[in-house]
Amino acid sequence: MRKISPEERQIMRRSYAEKIMETVRTEGFISLTIQDLAHLMGISRASLYNFFASKEDLIQEVIEIYIDYLTRSNQFINNPRYPYIRRLPAVFEQAVFSTVYASEIYLNELKSECPEYYKRQIQVADERLLILHRFYKNGISDGDFNPLNPSLVIQQDEAALHKILNSSFLFDNDLSLEDCMYSYYEMMKHRSFSHNTLKPGKDPHIEKAVRVIINQLGKNTNIASRTLN
Repeated sequence: MRKISPEERQIMRRSYAEKIMETVRTEGFISLTIQDLAHLMGISRASLYNFFASKEDLIQEVIEIYIDYLTRSNQFINNPRYPYIRRLPAVFEQAVFSTVYASEIYLNELKSECPEYYKRQIQVADERLLILHRFYKNGISDGDFNPLNPSLVIQQDEAALHKILNSSFLFDNDLSLEDCMYSYYEMMKHRSFSHNTLKPGKDPHIEKAVRVIINQLGKNTNIASRTLN
């Protein structure tokens, strides 16, 4: 067998860990056995141990995926070199994934079983909220955004996306995930940008963000079965 480089090994670890994220968020991870995890990843128990030293090692890789994503997206949203029209789709994408993957059962088990990782994840999540407040406040100061209360704006998005993505809302209203994501972002855009800076029409930056969302959540059988034809 060809020897795998450290870089390739890490890529494969990350790829395998991504395959269990949906189950971890919906069912937690405490009750999952090594055999359960190997089955979810589509590999044998022996192959699992080629990449992960233990169940804890695998769960920590899952946690790192979420922390890495939040860290990268926080940095982009907080970067004033990019115009608001480029950063608002990233705010939307981040809100979607934060709603889907930071589930109550996952966070409760993380707090119980991996307190240090829980503390890290909460710190990055808290930083996200601070960056979002700054993003909206700066947008208002620069004259790009309408003068709306950032705290209410953030809470509105979190509550709405939680309802849309963690219930039968899409199925009950005969909506596809893709159409709903585009429609919700249009509401965000019209709510956020002032009349003078609002650009009508679908922009390429939200198209990229929605593709990422569809590609990721399309792997989620619970959401996919209700929304994707």
